[in-house]
Amino acid sequence: MYLFVDETENSDFFIVAGLLVETKEELINAYNHFKKKVKNMPITPRERSILFTEFKATILDRSYKRIKKLLLEELCFIKPKIYYYLYKKPKDSFIQSEKEKKYILMLTKIVTRINKKMNIVFDTFNKKDFENQIKMILSQHSNVEAIYSSDSQMEEGLQFIDNVCSVIRLKNSKNDKYGFYNIIDNFIQSID
Repeated sequence: MYLFVDETENSDFFIVAGLLVETKEELINAYNHFKKKVKNMPITPRERSILFTEFKATILDRSYKRIKKLLLEELCFIKPKIYYYLYKKPKDSFIQSEKEKKYILMLTKIVTRINKKMNIVFDTFNKKDFENQIKMILSQHSNVEAIYSSDSQMEEGLQFIDNVCSVIRLKNSKNDKYGFYNIIDNFIQSID
């Protein structure tokens, strides 16, 4: 099994989410099938080069809602499990070192909820000490076979979970105007 992990935040929440799939191959197939569906959509060549490099939630949420819906619908075909932990930020401040501690704690809670052996892939932070700490702490769990960071442009699963994270953030912010959450809600589980 593979668990793809990403995080998102706004002024009120910090969210860590994991997308659990049986195999990486099924996820890659879903991604390729999705790309075929959107290949002939009317998009300018400049925008196409940006989008097809990485289907980033910030771009899809703002300008390509139809493409975002297709991405989420394609994800549903492989029946993933989506786990997330939502932390309400303190009103005063939420400094980087505190955020890093919370990230590891929240990811640990997600990993301990899953009773299957898995490989964990998280989006690179370009901060080696933090990434090494994540690897060291999470690899101590018996159900973690491997854990590594990857670039979201190179990892289809990270593009899916990036979009899932934004959906969870929109839903909890009561700002999901386009019903993205309804597409994937059968696969989502909140962790306290």
